[in-house]
Amino acid sequence: MSNNKTYIILFLFFFSATQIIACKKNDSDGLNKQDNQIENPNYHSLGLQVDDNGLLMKNGKPYRGIGVNYFDAYHRILKSPTLSDTSYVKGFRDLKSLNIPFVRFNAGGFWPKDWKLYKENKKEYFSKLDEVVRNAEKIGIGLIPSFFWTNATIPDLVGESVNQWGNPNSKTTEFMRKYTEEIVKRYVGSPAIWGWEFSNEFSLSVDIPGDNYPQVAVAYGTPATRSAADKKSTSDLVVALGEFVKAVRKVDASRIIFSGNSMPRESAYNLFHNQSWMKDNVDQYSQMLDEQNPDPLNSVTIHIYPHSVTKRFPPNPPTIKEIVQITMGKANKLKKPLFIGEVGASIGEGISNQIEQRNMIFEMIKIIEDEKVPLSAYWVFDYSPQESMGNATFDNSRKYILEEIGKVNDRIKIELGF
Repeated sequence: MSNNKTYIILFLFFFSATQIIACKKNDSDGLNKQDNQIENPNYHSLGLQVDDNGLLMKNGKPYRGIGVNYFDAYHRILKSPTLSDTSYVKGFRDLKSLNIPFVRFNAGGFWPKDWKLYKENKKEYFSKLDEVVRNAEKIGIGLIPSFFWTNATIPDLVGESVNQWGNPNSKTTEFMRKYTEEIVKRYVGSPAIWGWEFSNEFSLSVDIPGDNYPQVAVAYGTPATRSAADKKSTSDLVVALGEFVKAVRKVDASRIIFSGNSMPRESAYNLFHNQSWMKDNVDQYSQMLDEQNPDPLNSVTIHIYPHSVTKRFPPNPPTIKEIVQITMGKANKLKKPLFIGEVGASIGEGISNQIEQRNMIFEMIKIIEDEKVPLSAYWVFDYSPQESMGNATFDNSRKYILEEIGKVNDRIKIELGF
């Protein structure tokens, strides 16, 4: 036998063995090639994009729109004893009927115990998420999945301290990469996916002095105690966001990516640099918007509630309109579209009754429209635990919020010609 033929046979043997091992690995995960991706060869044109000038684009045209937070559209399935709660489907249909184009939702567990199905039966876990995505496709609702809603949960799940978000080689980061790549590979070809979001309000838990540790809830899977290692810094946030963007971009080169952050705290700059609660000025606020939404992230995300605005920039606190204008100005300078991922006015948080709430929500929606905010989402839709605070449904007294959002979206569609 010639040396060339020997090399060819050995190559084929090792190639085949490698493929068998890879197939077995996929089978053990319950994710075979045939059922782990929604195929679409044109996925680079799907969802929301950002052009070179920082404009938000959809289908090649400038886009603006207001959606809602449907926090537990998927999470309610995980909490259902029989994994059979499909009530979100009616929610999708109702939203579509009013021209509310997208929802932001929790695309994973909230507490460590909520990841039980993922760890024990990954195929079933993803089959339920598949149903959410495919129903959104059929109905025509966009999705912004937020991957790691509670920032302490993944470190708790893998047995590390929470500050390991800042370690690119940690088990926390390894889990993040794996889950992110699984999700993005699976749905990269779906027209329902508008963008990808890292977490929810990670920025509010960084640089806090003293014994301010993440919540302990042993029954839900957290450790029994916390320590200083469970505190996080802005530096940890920057590392975590950078690793998340890299994980997404390995699969999806084009869709917009969001941090999921709230507005920087009133003292964010001084906490980061001085461990001080001294209130930041406007320039410091603008700097922290950049710090907390760093490159290569291609968007700026904040959450706005009235009580979080009035404490800023002493001695002359801004109005909601002014904070939106300041934030839009900074986002435009960075050439990154602004996403107000949560906009709301909850009773009990500076709002005393539903009349005040109605007036404030109308004011905020008008500001969003007038200032041409690219993307925003009301908090919250169809989430009964917050019924007394701000939950809006088609069957309760806050239906007017959904109707008003629909009217604004109608006007935006006419203005932009889509």
